[in-house]
Amino acid sequence: MQRGERIHGPYEHGARWRVILVGADGSRRRRSFETRAAAVAYADAARGEAQGGKTVSEAIAAFVEHGRIKGLAPATLESYEDRLAALLGDVAARPIRYLARRGAELYTAAQAGRAPDTHRNALAVGTMFGRWLVKQRWLRADPFADVEPAGRRTIGADKSRLTIDQSRKLQAVCHRLAAEVDLGAILTLGYLLLGPRASELVGCDVQHVDDGGRLLWIPGTKTRPARRRLAVPDELGVYLVALAEGRPGGDPLFLSEASRRWPAGRRWSRHMAYNHTRRVCKAAGVPELAPQALRRTQATLATDAGVAGLEVARSLGHSVPAAPAVTGRAYVGRESARAAAVERGMVVLQGGRR
Repeated sequence: MQRGERIHGPYEHGARWRVILVGADGSRRRRSFETRAAAVAYADAARGEAQGGKTVSEAIAAFVEHGRIKGLAPATLESYEDRLAALLGDVAARPIRYLARRGAELYTAAQAGRAPDTHRNALAVGTMFGRWLVKQRWLRADPFADVEPAGRRTIGADKSRLTIDQSRKLQAVCHRLAAEVDLGAILTLGYLLLGPRASELVGCDVQHVDDGGRLLWIPGTKTRPARRRLAVPDELGVYLVALAEGRPGGDPLFLSEASRRWPAGRRWSRHMAYNHTRRVCKAAGVPELAPQALRRTQATLATDAGVAGLEVARSLGHSVPAAPAVTGRAYVGRESARAAAVERGMVVLQGGRR
């Protein structure tokens, strides 16, 4: 095959099957085969050669690197990798051409054992990836372009969170384990009390623990409002100060120990945070929830305590002026939001402002 050639077919041609190769200068070459299988095999091999023999996993790596060059946040790129792994993990070693016309098949396989939100998010990133492959001329068409998402999304305010009693049980176990220098327990307590995104807390460095542990600077992983500082309760601050003591400011606050999977001194990922948070929840005898669910718990508890919606939104790192609406829709429980609205209405009716 010559450089710059495109491959069309196979097409039925009388009793044989034909593959057409179109050169960069527009010239055409034709190859005929006795069977369709032989023609397909030839066309696939030629397309693989045109793509430089790239596999799906290599294409994903190139897609993520493209995003990194564009300046996308590391947390966003990590999310892309996760979602593409859910969608394409079983075919990662296959050549890119394998994806052609298999979008629906791959999406159906990705739904097995996954919640609608999970596989719908994977499909959304898969479509972005498919469009990018077309721009690179590695595929002729986005394999996911016409795939319809299945299932119904769950609104954030309806998703799992802890009750007050469950939160207190988790808080107590976090303190018990943290006293034994259990980093997962300290991290879980941070998610429960501060409500940061999963990647934000593990993304903190030693220098972000400020004012004797009374403040934590969140460097931000998604938007400009995500860069903020949070007031830290004393019960959490003492652990953060102990973690930071005597270490260079640029060191990650949460570092892994040596294991079969990770070398010592590696920054914790949000996946590690997810696993450790669920572990600590299990030890506390409460539902095994992820950091995002503890973020919802914190928003609900703050609203129940009478904290204004705008302040809760700012604490969560949501943009203004849409912040309260986003927070109420995605994080605060329906009953808490409804009760807060009634309370504000009563204050206004009595001549005050809220």
